[in-house]
Amino acid sequence: MEALELKNDKTKSFFNDRYVWLLLIISLSVRIYLSFFTYVIKNDSVAYMQNAKYFASGDFARGLGHDYHPLYSLIMAIVYKAIPNMELSGTIVSLFFSTLTVIVFYLIGKSVFDRKISFVAAIILAFHPYAVRFSADIISDSTYFFFFISALGLGYFAITNRKLLLFALTGICSALAYLTRPEGIGIIIIVAFWCALKDCVKIKVLWKEKLVSILILVVSFLVFSTPYLVFIKKETGSWSLTKKKNVSNLAGLGKVLATLKSDKLVKESSDKKKSYWRDIIKQMTSGKSNFKIHLNGILHVIKKYVSTFHPFLFILLIIGVINWTRVGKRRFFGIYVTSIILFYLIILYRLNLTHLGPGDNIYQYPSRRHLMPLVIPAVFFVGFGVYAAGAWIHEKFNNCNFIVGFKELLKSTWIVQLIVLIVVVSVLLPKTLKPQRFDKHGIKVVGQWIKTNSRKPSPVILSDSSRNAYYAGGKHSQMYGINDVLGEAQSRKADYIIIMQRDYDVMEKELLQYIKDKKITLAYKYPEKNSLNKYSVFLYKVLH
Repeated sequence: MEALELKNDKTKSFFNDRYVWLLLIISLSVRIYLSFFTYVIKNDSVAYMQNAKYFASGDFARGLGHDYHPLYSLIMAIVYKAIPNMELSGTIVSLFFSTLTVIVFYLIGKSVFDRKISFVAAIILAFHPYAVRFSADIISDSTYFFFFISALGLGYFAITNRKLLLFALTGICSALAYLTRPEGIGIIIIVAFWCALKDCVKIKVLWKEKLVSILILVVSFLVFSTPYLVFIKKETGSWSLTKKKNVSNLAGLGKVLATLKSDKLVKESSDKKKSYWRDIIKQMTSGKSNFKIHLNGILHVIKKYVSTFHPFLFILLIIGVINWTRVGKRRFFGIYVTSIILFYLIILYRLNLTHLGPGDNIYQYPSRRHLMPLVIPAVFFVGFGVYAAGAWIHEKFNNCNFIVGFKELLKSTWIVQLIVLIVVVSVLLPKTLKPQRFDKHGIKVVGQWIKTNSRKPSPVILSDSSRNAYYAGGKHSQMYGINDVLGEAQSRKADYIIIMQRDYDVMEKELLQYIKDKKITLAYKYPEKNSLNKYSVFLYKVLH
C-alpha cells in the first residue's frame, strides 16, 4: 500500500510539474511551425514512405527487405491506418518522438541533478537547430533520438540503482533504438561495460548480481531484436547487424584490415625488388602519410561535431564541464555520458576513414544525422554551463555599484539565469526557424507539373533524385552522371528527363542539339518567367 501511494505521488509530481508542460508546449510549437516551412522532403523520405506502404498493406517481406531498419516505417504505417496520408503520417511520427525526446531528456536531468538546470538544458535542446530540423522531416532520426536517450538514461539508473527491471527496460529501449538505426546496439555495450566496472572493488560480493544484470540486459535486447537479426541472416547468408554494412565495416575495421594486408603485400614485393635504404625511406614516408590521414580524419570528425553542436553552445559546454567537475555534481553521470560520446565518436572516426572521397581531405562521412545523437547528451553540460554563467553574472551584478537601479530587478539568481537562457535561445532561433530546402522547391513544382500534365498514369522519370518521381507520381530512373543522358533515357524508356541548373550549365550545347534534332523537347522550366538562377530546374520530354 505504501509503495502504491509513493507511485501515485510520483505520477502527481509529473503532471503537476509546470516545467514539463512548458517544455511540451514550446517543443511542439517550434516543431509544428518548421514542419509547415519544410518545402521539399529529403531523398531518404521516399524510401521510408515506400516501406511504410509495404507494412500497411501487409507485405512485411518487402518492408523488411530494404537496407533501412524497419521500426520508423512500421510506426508510420500504423499511423497511416488512422490518417491515410503517408507524408503527413511520417511527419506526425517525427514530431511526436522529437517532442517526447525533450520531455525524457528533462526527466533524466531532473532525476540526476537540479530541476532548474535540467529545464535550462531541455529548453536548449527544444530549440537546437538540428534537433528541430530533423523533427520536421520524414526520416528515422527523431524516433532514434527518443529510444537512444531513453536507453541512455535507463542504463545510468540501472547501473547506479542496481535494479533488474531497469536493466530489462534498458535492453528493450536499446533494441528499439537498434531497430530504428543499427548504431542503437552501442548502448548495451556501454551499459554492460559500466555495470561490470562500477564498484569493482566489491566484485567478490557483487559478481553474481552483475552477471545476472548483464544477462537480463542482453536477453531483453535479443527478445526484441532477434527476429530482425534472423531475417538479415536469411537475406544475406551471414550474421550481421545491418544490411548496409557488415559488422567489421560498422566498426570501421574493414578497410583498416584491407589496408594492413595491402601494406604487407607491398612490403614483400618491395623486399625483393628494392634496396634496403629505399625500403626504409618508403616506410617512413608511408608512416607520415598514414599519420596525416588519421590526423585529418580526427580533425574532420571533431570539426563536424562542433559545427553540428553549434560553436556558441560548444563554448557553454566547456564552461559546464569545468563547473561540473568543481562542484562534484553526480560525477559518474558525467563520466558515463562522456564515455558514450567518445565510444560513438571513435566508431564514426573509423567509418570516416572507410568513406574517403576521391582526393585528399574529401570526407563523405559522418553526416550531422550521425552526430546529432552525440550532441543531445552533451546538452546536459551546456545547461549546467548556462546555469553557472548566470550565477557568475548575478554575483558580478550584485558587487557592481554602477547599476544600483537594476539590482532589485536582478535580485534573484534564477532570473539572471533565465535572461542568459533567453540570449542563448535568441542566438539559436534564426537557424532553428529557417525554412528548409526552399532552394529545392523547383523539384516539387516540376514533379507536380508532370502529375498534372502527363497523359501517362505512371511516367518514367530520369533524374538524380527519387523525390522528382515521388512528386510526379511516376517511376524513378536514377541518372548516373551527365554523359550520354539521352542514351540512358532511351535505353530505359524514360518519358521525362529532369536537369538541375548545375548540370545544365555543363551540357547546355548538347541539350540544345538534342532539341534541334527533335529527340527531346523542353516541356517545362522552373521558374517559368524569371531569369535562370542556380536553383532552376529543366524538364525535357523524350520524343520516342
